[in-house]
Amino acid sequence: MIGAKLCVRVVFFLVLAIGAVASLDAEVVRLDAKDTLTALEMNRGDELRFRLREGRVVSMLLDDTEAAIVERVEPGGIVYRFSALVRVDGQPLRLERYVCSQECFYEPWVVNGLRIWLDTVRDVFDLIPVRYPRKGNLQCVPRKAARFAVQDATLRICPDTVLPWIEHEGPTLDVGRCYNGDDCYLGPYLGQACHVGMDINHAKGSLLFAPIRFDAQAYFNSLAAGDNNNRWRGIRRWPNGDVWALQSHHLIELLVPESTPLEAGVKYATTAGVYVGSHQHTHFEFKIGRPRGDVAEDAASIAVPVDFDDESEVPQEQPEVLHLDPWILFWQSFEDQREARGEIRAAVKPLAPARVGEKIQFSAAGSHPGPRGKSFRYRWFLGDTGTAEGPVASYVFPRPGVFPVRLVVDDGVDRDSTIQWITVSGSPLKRGTFELQFADEPSFRPWRHGAPEIHGEPVRSIPRTMRFVARPTRPKPATKSVSLKTTAGDRLITDGHVAVTYETGAGWLRAACRLREGDTCLEVSADATGLEPETYVARVEVSSPDEPTGVERFRVELDVRSEPPQADVTVDDADPGFCATPHFWVGHRFCRCPKDRRGYGGFYLTNGGRAASGEFARFTPDLQAGRYHVSLRDETPFSPDAEFNVRVRHAKGEEVIRMRPEKDRTIGAYEFDEGADGFVEILAKGSKGLVIADAVHFGKE
Repeated sequence: MIGAKLCVRVVFFLVLAIGAVASLDAEVVRLDAKDTLTALEMNRGDELRFRLREGRVVSMLLDDTEAAIVERVEPGGIVYRFSALVRVDGQPLRLERYVCSQECFYEPWVVNGLRIWLDTVRDVFDLIPVRYPRKGNLQCVPRKAARFAVQDATLRICPDTVLPWIEHEGPTLDVGRCYNGDDCYLGPYLGQACHVGMDINHAKGSLLFAPIRFDAQAYFNSLAAGDNNNRWRGIRRWPNGDVWALQSHHLIELLVPESTPLEAGVKYATTAGVYVGSHQHTHFEFKIGRPRGDVAEDAASIAVPVDFDDESEVPQEQPEVLHLDPWILFWQSFEDQREARGEIRAAVKPLAPARVGEKIQFSAAGSHPGPRGKSFRYRWFLGDTGTAEGPVASYVFPRPGVFPVRLVVDDGVDRDSTIQWITVSGSPLKRGTFELQFADEPSFRPWRHGAPEIHGEPVRSIPRTMRFVARPTRPKPATKSVSLKTTAGDRLITDGHVAVTYETGAGWLRAACRLREGDTCLEVSADATGLEPETYVARVEVSSPDEPTGVERFRVELDVRSEPPQADVTVDDADPGFCATPHFWVGHRFCRCPKDRRGYGGFYLTNGGRAASGEFARFTPDLQAGRYHVSLRDETPFSPDAEFNVRVRHAKGEEVIRMRPEKDRTIGAYEFDEGADGFVEILAKGSKGLVIADAVHFGKE
């Protein structure tokens, strides 16, 4: 037994050593777009030059990779993150992913027309070993520093529609359904080792459907053959020569003859009933093979046309078989289902590299409303501060870098959002451009650099929206102030012209420029006197004679409520009054975690021990006027060494309190006006240990 374990470890570290030697020689890989996904591995210094269908070449150079554990829960599991620092067409962009949180089901990046999936990096396996390091499973460890899948953004992952693989309701997958909440792709099984595929819980007897057409399919392990499981593989050879292998394990019964073709959509098996462990589930895998020799047509031979179980670790420029995250298949399936149902869709015509000072045009071609929508609006959020409306927008970038171009569409019933990234080269403009800065409104924050969207997340609010809450008992909430700046940072905006356009209601908004402490501010106030309970919307447009081409826009929502405010309120991370900076605060759904360690409401978010500036979690209550005792909930499982600052906005100003929650969870006692003008923020900056954002209690004294 000891000798076998030692052998496994030697083989594992040999794989890593081979990759380390290979990284010494950087190479340029030239590939052309094709009608199926391209998978590749890269070492630091390697460059991909990918020719899109239009003929333009996108360069992606890998600079660095890293991985780190965000949270280790005993018992429960491990949440970790990993990233790749790449230079796309010369501009740096850090692609970052999380595993064992909902963020593992992510939208791929689209940069300059290149769609990118960051599959994994080898640093992960320095932290966490491989589950069952037996024949075939070590293939999930990249032989180089990072593994990617790429595609021309105008193309799908394959020319065929990808149908649902499982019976599923909802817009996306739930990480809580991945076995113990840990068996997403390369999730640490039982908090110990990376799991090669993805496990999804469902009832015994559930049906599996062919997501694509298969040329051949069969069991490669079975109870009948003396194995401990029924493991199935379907093979598809594409006309361009690529070969895909899709696997599903824990099957009960095949419903089709083995070694035969299988059409897309056919029910091929019942599942979730053989060797399933503590949860009835199915295991899914996705592999891409490169042609080698003649193509056999018998999936049972496992040589179609490459050996998908080949354990060979011989170094080579590109492995014959590459594991990929099955999420890529599910992602395309969800997108195809949305298209078939005619759901609302935000789409941006793929972007091309730009230069500083150049007027760039953006198109929402391909966007469309859902079946229930009666109107359709396009809202653009360009770079860090630019905004526009309409199916076509334009913008001038004032400095170089990689910037998000976000489109939010609204048909009056539903919303959808999409992000692409554009590289901008050149020298910064000396004059800069006009912009608004509103640090106290989370929706005004720029999108986190390099962060992907979470697939299926509803667009709860429109970016750059200022919000007020009012009632007949307090129709005038506190005034809000926005700074008028230039991106150059060295000049004062001396004046501003303000125009207000009402979408609902009229006359309830006031906005005017004021000079305050040497800065020009836009003061915005709302008055709900005489208004019926509902949400009123207006648009504010600000321009400056100092910047004749600069115009800034934002929305204002006035929520006039009829229900009375409360005197005892807990704001939880799942409540509308909670918000957190995106792609930083993450949470798990580990079902092995004891219930008394899952936080208030059974879920919490954490900073992963990162004391990053500008990252916060905000709890905003809707209160009666009065004095309140404010505290962190007892149910929150803070670590003994956690320390962090809490910012409190109350009726008389604001304070920053240093918290050591294992010693005292009381934040303090404060006066609050009626409504939602006050809040509590947990700040990542200056923190120590693992900080948890879970729930804050406000109790009237």
